[in-house]
Amino acid sequence: MGTARAHYEALFATIIERLGVLSPSTSTAVIGFSAGGPVSMVQVEGQHAFVKCELSMYPEQIPSSEGERYELLCRMPLSDRHTEGLLTGLGALSMEAELGDGHTIDVSAFEVEPSLVGVKLSHFSSAVVNGERFGIYEVIPG
Repeated sequence: MGTARAHYEALFATIIERLGVLSPSTSTAVIGFSAGGPVSMVQVEGQHAFVKCELSMYPEQIPSSEGERYELLCRMPLSDRHTEGLLTGLGALSMEAELGDGHTIDVSAFEVEPSLVGVKLSHFSSAVVNGERFGIYEVIPG
């Protein structure tokens, strides 16, 4: 657990610096992402801002076009359920395709509000952990 803790302390430092403290609890499902469930995510306390908190540790994740394994940050005004659906869909896509800064993604097949058709990724921050590069990409309307 110490390795994962150090990983996320380094990776989330910029979020904490820019947006505020993260909730001590993580939203996880009984069926985890690796078994077909939703991604785990943590919320910035007092804000409608959520960040995935598991996928950058999966070696199966395809590194971004910037050469980083990564997590996704979402501050869009979506319901918690739609935020989870969006981040889960993007998390699954990150295992199949190279994504990165400025990439636009059709999300009409994801469990999101019908009016949300596409999103764009914006590089939010980077961190080096044990010599490996990791990043956070913010999901914005696209």
